[in-house]
Amino acid sequence: MKNITYVFSQGRKNLFLNNEFQAREFFYGLTEFDIQDFNLNVLEFDDRPLKNVFIFKFLDKVMAKFLSLPFYTSKILSLKNLRILFHSDKIILINEGVGFSVLPMLIAIKLVKRVNITLFVMGLYSKNLNYKSLRFAHNFFIKLLIYFIDQVLFLGLPEMKKAEIVHKSKLSKFQYQPFSIDIDFWSNNSSFDFISNENIIFVGNDGNRDYELLIKIAKELKQFEFVFVTSNKLTQNLTLPNVKIINGEWGSLDVPDKKLKEIYLSSRLCILPLKETSQPSGQSVSLQSMSLGIPVVISQTKGFWDLQKFNDNENIFFLEINNLESWVSKIKQVYFDTNLLKKVSKNAKDTILKNYKLENTYFALTNNLEN
Repeated sequence: MKNITYVFSQGRKNLFLNNEFQAREFFYGLTEFDIQDFNLNVLEFDDRPLKNVFIFKFLDKVMAKFLSLPFYTSKILSLKNLRILFHSDKIILINEGVGFSVLPMLIAIKLVKRVNITLFVMGLYSKNLNYKSLRFAHNFFIKLLIYFIDQVLFLGLPEMKKAEIVHKSKLSKFQYQPFSIDIDFWSNNSSFDFISNENIIFVGNDGNRDYELLIKIAKELKQFEFVFVTSNKLTQNLTLPNVKIINGEWGSLDVPDKKLKEIYLSSRLCILPLKETSQPSGQSVSLQSMSLGIPVVISQTKGFWDLQKFNDNENIFFLEINNLESWVSKIKQVYFDTNLLKKVSKNAKDTILKNYKLENTYFALTNNLEN
């Protein structure tokens, strides 16, 4: 029986072990492995895995500050975790922060045995450097990490293209594997009619959301009702009569997946103003919303995950010019065009069903796993 070990940052281990999760996408294929065929291990960051953790916390801060890369070695490095990783046939690292944090253990393991290691990447090649003079060291550690990885799964096609320029000799490791969702959970009944809804929803907490533009949009469009599902500090003290703030983020008790689904299903549009980035920001929210048949209006950034599968006014609404005037105009245009909304809703849902099933992630992870 193969030993499969997932390494997460936080919020998954207990949910998985206690079978308390709702939607499955943020487990990145873990829930698709059959426990009859695989021995599953789940590791997660811990605040005190080592006795002398303060030393490693200091090193983490130094590395993160000067290299502009996420290091949390102090939260994962331990003999117990090393033993689990050492006896694994496949290790799945959920993001680059996890990757850098377990790098010392990966190096030790790879020196003495063969183990297949997969890394999910979203944003690794779009980091802002604190010290541009240290770009060489920054890139060196990225190359060092990738050297010890067997399979690199990119959630965004543009970021993979950037990585190919950096790692010309490692292209065989790279694979575009878009974020896939639990379409069984993010579904509605055939009689659902979103056109009767009035709300415009915004969901998200990451730094690539343009919260200032979002607030300006709500202030300008006083005639529309908005629901913001976010814990971002810019929105917490917002007191607009047409905006309802729901403080929450993934994994929080405030907005479990079932409640978020209800909020989606009470909406007419989902809007996602974004800052320019090569990272595929807004991907999970867009896919969830579209899977439920709620049309998405989103900034067209250079990091949009796959422009080949999405077209403006066909299965999504793009904002090529990302300013207040364009957003206000676009929302006014599409909100009342029921025929256009219905067409985009249907096409979006069909696109998700065809291309973004959660099983795709599982197949990508097991494709190169030897029997």
